[in-house]
Amino acid sequence: MAGIKLMKYFARRATTATGTPRRVDLQWLKNLLLNEHLVIRFLSLFTLGAAVFLTCQTIAYLWLPEGLLRGASLGTVVAGDEAASSLLAEWARIVGWNLPMLLLFYVAANLIRLSNGVPLGYLSVIMMQGYFGVITGTNSFTMASETDKIAPSLSWLAHPGFYELLAYALAAAATYEITRWQDAKIDGKTKAVRFHAIHGGWRIPQLWLGLILAVGVLLTAGAWEAQNIVAL
Repeated sequence: MAGIKLMKYFARRATTATGTPRRVDLQWLKNLLLNEHLVIRFLSLFTLGAAVFLTCQTIAYLWLPEGLLRGASLGTVVAGDEAASSLLAEWARIVGWNLPMLLLFYVAANLIRLSNGVPLGYLSVIMMQGYFGVITGTNSFTMASETDKIAPSLSWLAHPGFYELLAYALAAAATYEITRWQDAKIDGKTKAVRFHAIHGGWRIPQLWLGLILAVGVLLTAGAWEAQNIVAL
């Protein structure tokens, strides 16, 4: 839920020292998230997601019970809680779960934009970062290599899960221009209106470059994760 709250900051009202309500201006953040340059969009989105991740990981580590979500995720139900018989089989199982997730929740989701103009796939990035923060903070991994809760640290830079999240963010940032519908309030009612891409939609070279790179990172991270699981 931390991801949803952060996205709602676009509409949050604050109070000044004089007690006068005023609207928090986060247009600068929106400008970064929707910048025409892929590198700026990606870095802004991933940085925002990383802040959510660290916040949720810290909260989970300090106040939530160890193993809180272990065995409760859909991925565990589908993929099982035991390692495959070989490295290749484990890698195929990981990719068979992660790749459809990338295409559905981070690429196809961008066909819709929220009323504030932010692609829906961006919200998926923030929510997944928050969820993964809780998973790590409570050590809710199905096949965990550690027995206690995991304290917040930079050690996750050397973990395949970090690069899976990076791939999701890159895919969402790369495909932000494929939107076809946007939520809009018309006569007090929320309706989906047609959205017209400004920079060419699917025809943008950087879209395909970013998407191919995201898939490559995801496949590589999956192989790394498979190797770690088989070695347990």
